[in-house]
Amino acid sequence: MTHPQIFLFSGQNHFALLEEKRRWKQNFAEKHGEENLMVMDSKNLVMRELLDEISIAPFISGNRLVIVEGIIKCSKDEAKKLSEQIHSQTILLFVVQIDPSKKYKFPASMKEIDKIAEHKQFPILTRSRLMQWIDDELRKEGGTITPEARELLLEISGEDQGMLLQEIKKICLYANGDTINKSHVLDLAVTAGEYEVWRLMDLLGEGKVEEGIKYVESLIRRSDNVYGLWTSLMWTVSQLVLIWSVVQNGTTHPAAVCRDAGVPFPTARALIPCARKLKKESLTRIVSLVADMDKDLKTGVLRASVESPEELKAVIDRCLMEFAG
Repeated sequence: MTHPQIFLFSGQNHFALLEEKRRWKQNFAEKHGEENLMVMDSKNLVMRELLDEISIAPFISGNRLVIVEGIIKCSKDEAKKLSEQIHSQTILLFVVQIDPSKKYKFPASMKEIDKIAEHKQFPILTRSRLMQWIDDELRKEGGTITPEARELLLEISGEDQGMLLQEIKKICLYANGDTINKSHVLDLAVTAGEYEVWRLMDLLGEGKVEEGIKYVESLIRRSDNVYGLWTSLMWTVSQLVLIWSVVQNGTTHPAAVCRDAGVPFPTARALIPCARKLKKESLTRIVSLVADMDKDLKTGVLRASVESPEELKAVIDRCLMEFAG
């Protein structure tokens, strides 16, 4: 039986899930004060600490909100204690992000919490719902878009809502009240995967490989998404090959490279400096190494998982070192 004060958010749609969590926190803080809002990281969190926290009464307010971020193990007995010991003026919210690259699978260690919590799931949007969401966000920004431009935006920037929202706001400003068309999108839209690796490509193109590796480490610390970074790196190398071929023929203007290489304009603009510095032998070694590493990861020669990504981190570092020539 669900408890009226215990809630659970989970899903692969991290953007929607985190937006809803942000809305909860903001609304609660405005009504009851930040001193009655507690956010706890599930890492190293033991159930005894959580039970102590939810039993505390609010400070000069009607309610208190405790948010637990991440997966926490909970037995049947512990779930029963959560239901029994939670203060009558305390709200408990669990927030669990599911890896979007995998089929939806709720953590088995939290099945007892699932039984006592009001569970709201945040799935990845279907294509039609995503298009509707784009239109809704455009209206909020006072903008409109042609169907062709909307399709192109999805093709270039992908379906990540967080990234799309940034692009929507940027292109709306650029269009300055005009209906957004394909030209607006081509001029400004950032390609999926490019957003995080622009700075990395700049560093590698300048020969600052060690600094590039440190930058990657900072990306991993911030997002904890090593697989996403590996995918971005593979995508970048594939685009780099196309752009390098065109640059070797003497074409260096981004618009011309975009046309001749068949890549989006922002991609050409970002990767041309790196392509101009790389020799054929270096590019060949980079492509060969990335391909071999990806094959080994997929066939189990190299073992890495979401829970234990250390080997994949080492693979990324090894591939980046190849840019040193």
